[in-house]
Amino acid sequence: LKWWRLWPRKESISTPDWTNGQAYALHVPFTFLFVLLLWLEAIRSRDIQHTADVLLICLTTTALGGKMINIWKYAHVAQGILFEWSTWDLFELRSKQEVDMWRFEHRRFNRVIMFYCLCSVGVIPLIVIQPLFDIPNRLPFWMWTPFDWQQPVLFWYAFIYQVTTIPIICFCNVTMDVVNWYLMLHLSLCLRMLGQRLSKLQPDDPDLREKFLELVHLHQRLKQLAQDLPGFAAMMQYLVAMIMQVMLPTIYGNAVIDSANMLTDSLYNSDWPDMNSRMRRLVLMFMVYLNRPVTLKAGGFFHIGLPLFTKTMNQAYSLLALL
Repeated sequence: LKWWRLWPRKESISTPDWTNGQAYALHVPFTFLFVLLLWLEAIRSRDIQHTADVLLICLTTTALGGKMINIWKYAHVAQGILFEWSTWDLFELRSKQEVDMWRFEHRRFNRVIMFYCLCSVGVIPLIVIQPLFDIPNRLPFWMWTPFDWQQPVLFWYAFIYQVTTIPIICFCNVTMDVVNWYLMLHLSLCLRMLGQRLSKLQPDDPDLREKFLELVHLHQRLKQLAQDLPGFAAMMQYLVAMIMQVMLPTIYGNAVIDSANMLTDSLYNSDWPDMNSRMRRLVLMFMVYLNRPVTLKAGGFFHIGLPLFTKTMNQAYSLLALL
């Protein structure tokens, strides 16, 4: 993210950094200008099929531009969350079980991300190389230019521009997706860690009340972080990458929901019957509070979970069948 100028330059900032000239120098002449040229081609087109072909990539890159502006605005929040998870004693792993859980889930996450990156990046050479074998030559994506790019000499100017822009767009899209998925994964692991600690509370522990209140405070902080987080054969690879782009956030969002829902059972499995009456009342109050679900919302409207993925796929197929 720092390489593509999508992450704060300083290690700790409390407000968005809108003075990053290097970010503007990279993305204005490539990402945002490319989006503008695509829209001009779509608007000037008089053929409905040609317009549809242009809009296929035009809408995707427009969404990417929106994601860039969004991450410039909120990257400092994600940076603060990562710093907090790395430094606060509350989030320090305290048992072999927690360490093993973390290592297992991170290894699995690495495999998923490597597969996603290979699918996404693997599209680039197929998109870029194939047009060179067409007669006459054509650009990987239709876009408006102030000159006639179909002329043999002028063609190479537009082609080199797209060959430069397409990898930038791809890598930026992938990295922005991955950081969001990782934040959700880490949040779900913190909730699972909280559940493990709740289930291990012992009535004969002299520091029982302090440990319980510390876990309540940890849950409160995780719930606040859950509210902060929501602030690519070519066609087959593209299809797989696009499905993963929709599916992975719903999987990790669903993990947050499942991990939060397990907290009540984890606390119930502790030795609460042998605790004194004051602690039993505290446990009961916290269990009632845990009945309020912890969920991530997209734009404040949609709950991020597997039902959202199935609903999206169903509606997409319905639209395809209608067309």
